[in-house]
Amino acid sequence: MHSSFLNKALLSFPAFKQANRSTLEALASSARRMVLSPKQHLFHMGEAAEHFFWIERGGLIMYLPSYNGDEKVVQTLEGGCLVAATVMFSDNRDYPLSAQASARTVLYRLDREPLLDMARHSPAFAYTLLQIVSSHVVHAINRIDLLTITNATQRLVTYLLDLYREHGSAWITLPASHAVLARQLNMTPENLSRTLGAFRRAGLIGGRNRELVLLDVDAMCRHARLPPPGPKFASRHSVAAQDSALFRCCSLH
Repeated sequence: MHSSFLNKALLSFPAFKQANRSTLEALASSARRMVLSPKQHLFHMGEAAEHFFWIERGGLIMYLPSYNGDEKVVQTLEGGCLVAATVMFSDNRDYPLSAQASARTVLYRLDREPLLDMARHSPAFAYTLLQIVSSHVVHAINRIDLLTITNATQRLVTYLLDLYREHGSAWITLPASHAVLARQLNMTPENLSRTLGAFRRAGLIGGRNRELVLLDVDAMCRHARLPPPGPKFASRHSVAAQDSALFRCCSLH
């Protein structure tokens, strides 16, 4: 049965560690396995949100559709992530984003009521949930701050510096493809590729594809006309953590 396997997976999340074990088992027992093909939708924005999900493997692109056909990518999720958990606590339970598989994706559909029972009967779970939702508000503010930077190069450098803080190293891994990352940073893929290429030619970064090394952080900041990071730069809290927490939404991470 998948319930024992899923129960262990859910316990990796701080909030569920505070939950009553019998209630957690009821939640895991409610799960139904699903498989999505690449580009298949899990749900669309505005649909009634009766379930949340846990991704076993594969990935989802969370995006906002627009009237002109453009898709504004808000977040990318990979195996091990929860999807739309915090939406379950809303009175107006519509999915605020659309979710599309980025590859063949295996996930589990979880029922809403056992999750609400946890909050009703476990003060520790409810308190942890409030902490997580509060952090989402902070990250949303950080995201607004980043995206209101009018200069695309500065947006990219700010994002790379946050990944530096997350990894604690000049060696970083981009959490999404160049195409998806460009949409997250409100850039065109061509502009992103050109800017990264210019950084390489200037000796500011190295590496290939999604694996990069920041060779000269101060020079990169000067190139983007940003102030260089301070002496405590590497120890500061990163807003890019966990698949870019800057773009985190609707989950219990």
